[in-house]
Amino acid sequence: MRTRIAVLAVLAVLMTGWSAALSAPATPAPRPGGTLFFVLEADPDRLDPNLSGLRTSQIVFFQIFEPLIVRDPQDRTFKPWLATAWEVSPDGRAYTFRLRRDVKFHDGTPFNAEAVKFNMDRTHNPALASRCGGCAVGFYDSSEVVDQYTVRIRLKQPWAPFLDAMSLFYRMVSPAQVRRVGDQDLGRRPVGTGSFRFVEWVPNDRIVLERNPDHTWAPPIFRNKGAAYVERVHVRIITEPTTRVTALEAGEVHVATAVPPQDFARLSRDPRYQAIIGIQSGVPFVFAVNVTKRPTDELAVRQALNYGIDREQIARAVFGPLQPFGAYKPAYTLLSSITWGYDKGTEMYQHDATRARELLEQAGWKPGPDGIRQKGGERLEARLVSWERGAPEVMQAQLRRIGLDLKVAAMPALAVNEAQRKPESHMTPRPAARTDPDVLSAFLHSRNVGGGGFNFSFVKDPQLDQIFDQAATEVDMNRRRQLYVQAVRLTMQRAYFLPVHARDNVSVTVARVRDLRYDVTGFFPWLHDVWMVP
Repeated sequence: MRTRIAVLAVLAVLMTGWSAALSAPATPAPRPGGTLFFVLEADPDRLDPNLSGLRTSQIVFFQIFEPLIVRDPQDRTFKPWLATAWEVSPDGRAYTFRLRRDVKFHDGTPFNAEAVKFNMDRTHNPALASRCGGCAVGFYDSSEVVDQYTVRIRLKQPWAPFLDAMSLFYRMVSPAQVRRVGDQDLGRRPVGTGSFRFVEWVPNDRIVLERNPDHTWAPPIFRNKGAAYVERVHVRIITEPTTRVTALEAGEVHVATAVPPQDFARLSRDPRYQAIIGIQSGVPFVFAVNVTKRPTDELAVRQALNYGIDREQIARAVFGPLQPFGAYKPAYTLLSSITWGYDKGTEMYQHDATRARELLEQAGWKPGPDGIRQKGGERLEARLVSWERGAPEVMQAQLRRIGLDLKVAAMPALAVNEAQRKPESHMTPRPAARTDPDVLSAFLHSRNVGGGGFNFSFVKDPQLDQIFDQAATEVDMNRRRQLYVQAVRLTMQRAYFLPVHARDNVSVTVARVRDLRYDVTGFFPWLHDVWMVP
């Protein structure tokens, strides 16, 4: 008997979310109670949705904080959450949200229009250097309290992804708690309106949340209309992949993320477990390439990197057991194939080691005595930092064959980001779970260089800036799509990024965990409906 395999994906043609379970046994009625043990592969940076964009942080604080609206994975439309209705002005520059009147923060203070204005202003306070990569940076103007439960958010100019951003990144923190503990400490003492309240955080060990018994405002996409079923969520931080799997099999945890491919394939055949695959929309596992640091400041070197790696071989060697599940496929461009705006014509670098060598030869990089190319006494070296192992080491061997010495270092995600910001490295991963291609502007627009920005290629390309600004304000969806295709094609021609493979959600739960679902991106869990068979 096989375990259930839930597959969360987005059909490229229909752009419709779907989930399926194979050989699912009859499910009894949900029962409240119990503690859900959930394991993450890395510690969050801070539990503050206004200021953090780290995925492991989001997985936790999405349970504590809630958005005004939500995108339904089934039909891709926006549904109410903390807002009951909304209107967009004819010029696309003002969004008026009517709010629920029965919501309170975990500290007992009311959620209202003043709270929304506080959150919007705080997210866009330049002094706080928010790392919310998907927020309306450069577009947000102000928020106006129309009445106690009506807020109007104004943009400097129309921004097409605004509702998408509101459904994912803009989550409401308690203004009273921020005033009590300060902007920098809220991330350690978070207070929101969500299904779960914060209890404690022991760095690099555990985060504990408890059920919010007063929660009665679940959005229509949730089955459970009352408080969450599980009493507590105990998030354990286990960085070593094999240790995560060992903890799962020993019964110490109920949900394990980032399960190694071989273990995933093995556990998927065991009826004691449920294997979950979330096919990610947005940006696959790509590497931002620093265009300001020698030698990747040379176009020929960046293009040689793209020609020099064999993505098919990487997918087979590192993620082979996941291939039958349709996960972790090779990536040849900046958007996954299920993301709106994807265009196969932007996949312009197939593996061609001969072409890679020709480019380097023409640029003056000649083979040295040890096989590594040199120019003017400089060896052709580049430093890659990543929080994941496997693919970088295969890339290292492949690139050595074209005469490039790739230095690989594995470190936690926060250290990876800081190494690139300094900059001490040439390449760093930039995957992103998102449904709108505007996410690329967070990685490529010049306004996102420095500070809390995520332009880790350090690209300042006026042509790209202009395209992204046009696309963000374009109301004609066909024209908007054409602009993003143009932006991706230009980015690939100039080799600002190195796409390698898809980055999907590969998780395993014990069979007694029921109704665990993921959001529209396929990556962020919804725990409100989760319950456990005794």
